[in-house]
Amino acid sequence: MNARRGSRWLGLAVAFGVALGIGCGHRQARSPTRLRDAHVQALRADDPAAAYALLAPEVQATVSFEEFEARWKSDSAEHAQAIAAAESLDPALQDPLHGGTTVHPGGRVLHWTQVDDALQITDGLPGRLDTSTPAQAVRAFIAAVRRADLAELRSLMHEPLLAALEEDWSTRVDAIERALEEPGALELSADLHRAELRYEGSRVLTLEQTPAGWRITGLR
Repeated sequence: MNARRGSRWLGLAVAFGVALGIGCGHRQARSPTRLRDAHVQALRADDPAAAYALLAPEVQATVSFEEFEARWKSDSAEHAQAIAAAESLDPALQDPLHGGTTVHPGGRVLHWTQVDDALQITDGLPGRLDTSTPAQAVRAFIAAVRRADLAELRSLMHEPLLAALEEDWSTRVDAIERALEEPGALELSADLHRAELRYEGSRVLTLEQTPAGWRITGLR
């Protein structure tokens, strides 16, 4: 187990802090920094109820406490590493990423996130895929592969070879999708700018955060 896996819980705390900080910006106790610290305290106390209470209502609506508690217990071996990562966090990395939403004419909602010293739109523009999180970027990738039209390749490839190619990609994206549903499958780097999804044993899908959202930078 390495520091990157241990920092994943810190990344989750920051993400939860952003979600709650947006909806309750007037409540200083809901700031991302304080929420992160509260999450670390819940880790130290091994208190899943306290950690669950920090989730945004939107997250609680999709994840029951029972499911959250089961994930908490399954990740118990990582908690000590996460606490150690929090205590040794580089001062330059202590400030969490900030984000928000804005509503525009016609009801369009834009999602923003801080990238370096600027705010960038990560979702909501017409025709734009949601790549605001590593998981959403992977889901968009899976959907794009499944929608891919190989008709043009039929005139360039022998039919058995094309069939094998289709089966290979179908099998691969199925494996990626299964891995994505596993608790803790996505590992965030300490600076929260890089993520890895391991699937089919040693295979890895790598993502990095860019001003335009998360992008897949490696697939093997």
